Amino acid sequence: MTAETTLITETVAELIGLGAAMAANNAEAFQSHNDRLEVLGVSREDRIQAINLALQVKMAPHRELMGLAEEALVGGGGCCGGECDCAGEDSEEAACGGPNCACANEE
Repeated sequence: MTAETTLITETVAELIGLGAAMAANNAEAFQSHNDRLEVLGVSREDRIQAINLALQVKMAPHRELMGLAEEALVGGGGCCGGECDCAGEDSEEAACGGPNCACANEE
């Protein structure tokens, strides 16, 4: 018989809990897991990384539905087919639909 090792340490379990709290919109659980991670010495950057990963997973269905709605309702014209705050900007990044476009970042 061989000894089994586990990758789910207390710290990993708390990071999973932090992400699950974000996905579930549970502020009380978020605060509890965040506080525990701080006590365990997990860096702010690692906690932010866990939160960002959870939010990417959580927002995936939203992005998919928004794409379907845009395609069905406005033919995929970008910026929901109309004018947006960044329309007419000179910078490519600020251009309508670009990474700094206000309506592209509403997700």
